[in-house]
Amino acid sequence: MARSSIYIVLVVFFFATALAKLTVNQQQYLRDCAVKMGKQCGTQFFNKLFTHDKTIITRDCCYKILQVGYSCHIKMTVFILENDPGFKNADRNDYLTKSDHIFQKCDRVTEPENQKFLAKCVEKIGADCGDQVYNNLTRDGSITKQCCKKLVKTGEKCHTNMAKALIRTPAMANIDPDEFLEKNQKIFDDCERTE
Repeated sequence: MARSSIYIVLVVFFFATALAKLTVNQQQYLRDCAVKMGKQCGTQFFNKLFTHDKTIITRDCCYKILQVGYSCHIKMTVFILENDPGFKNADRNDYLTKSDHIFQKCDRVTEPENQKFLAKCVEKIGADCGDQVYNNLTRDGSITKQCCKKLVKTGEKCHTNMAKALIRTPAMANIDPDEFLEKNQKIFDDCERTE
């Protein structure tokens, strides 16, 4: 465990040193990627990719990896491979393939139901009620009794899958996915009780 901590410190050091060689826009892009991913998720990703630890990437981290997007994900991997002397002689293709597998696995783990199902859910809930639910999730807005009835009629499976689809968007990068899904469930449960 201490060894992986040393690696993290080294990566941060070399990240900072190598940033000096990049353009201002490239530096900002990589910083934004790292900030969006967060320290805990960044550590999970690094350990899974570059160490022999049997690190598990949490569902929360998977959402963050998807929120930063594939481009950020792969550019951070390439940046580490090109700038950390510990990986100077490493087979880049192996690490890039492994990085791609991590991204794809996170995609599968967090993926909502198929698109047709999701489209029917969106159609059932409607724009007005959908906005009320979204505002309640993101800004603590309120939901009318009529919207609650519609939400319950649409069903818990639809409600959960719409939230899963929403979490995966870059616009939701600053939210905690687990808290978001818990709040989403509470909204449904509260609506069910008011019926």
